[in-house]
Amino acid sequence: MMKHVIALDVSKGKSSVVIYDRYRQCEFEGELNHTRIDFERLHERIEEITKSDGQVPHIVFEATGVYSKSVEAFFKNHGYTYSRMNPLEANLQMAKMRRHKTDCSDAHELAKTHFK
Repeated sequence: MMKHVIALDVSKGKSSVVIYDRYRQCEFEGELNHTRIDFERLHERIEEITKSDGQVPHIVFEATGVYSKSVEAFFKNHGYTYSRMNPLEANLQMAKMRRHKTDCSDAHELAKTHFK
């Protein structure tokens, strides 16, 4: 059973991040600047979730070319498994549920579609 999902909507220099628990409830919503300190905080949060759940959270983000390179490098360097969605696929899945467009709402929709 999937426990936590971390979804990122990546843009230039920063990402909107949401964390959902196994009940599909949002536990955290915030911004991740693509800096060493913010990536370190995300790493700590992933480790806390892994410890409490007994499994690594599912991680999903939309491939946004050059903007998502640092995010992907962070996950690779720490050995995390992630789903990098192609933007067309992500947009098609999210269009089914779309209400209004913001980076933060995109992160929420990515998380919700990942449970399916």
